[in-house]
Amino acid sequence: MRAMTAALVATKNGRSRSAVQRAGQGALSYPPYAVFDEPGPALSVLHGGSGSEIEKAQPVTAGAAAH
Repeated sequence: MRAMTAALVATKNGRSRSAVQRAGQGALSYPPYAVFDEPGPALSVLHGGSGSEIEKAQPVTAGAAAH
């Protein structure tokens, strides 16, 4: 509903229909961020409380031959 209202206001204020359409198409990439943004803090707390750790990798030097 908010997007429809914004499109109507933009059209009323003199924006062309194609400009409003292009702006709306760019906004379609945002919903995944909104969906995954909400559970983010809870997932961080669960991960921190689980006691799991990430192992530190050994550095690899350039040009070193594997034995």
